[in-house]
Amino acid sequence: MGVSLLDAANPPRKDNCWRRWIAPRLRSVGLEWVNFQVMRSTHASLMRELKVYPKVVADQLGHSLDVDLNVYRKTALGRRKEALDRFESAVGVM
Repeated sequence: MGVSLLDAANPPRKDNCWRRWIAPRLRSVGLEWVNFQVMRSTHASLMRELKVYPKVVADQLGHSLDVDLNVYRKTALGRRKEALDRFESAVGVM
């Protein structure tokens, strides 16, 4: 009988899951350069775009709120452009 991925007594190891399931799928779609840290950062950034409460995301990643907000989350290009446009508008730049 196989071991369930949800078996709390025998949780899967991160490296084993990566090697057996995640990396092959990433390679098959041309994303072999993606590593575990890239996936964590992507998760945090997507959750930000979905307006998930930051403390929930920090808990999911196993970090403090400070680490989540300052290390893993990246501001989307559209939001950065919007902030720049608003700034330029406020100071009268065209």
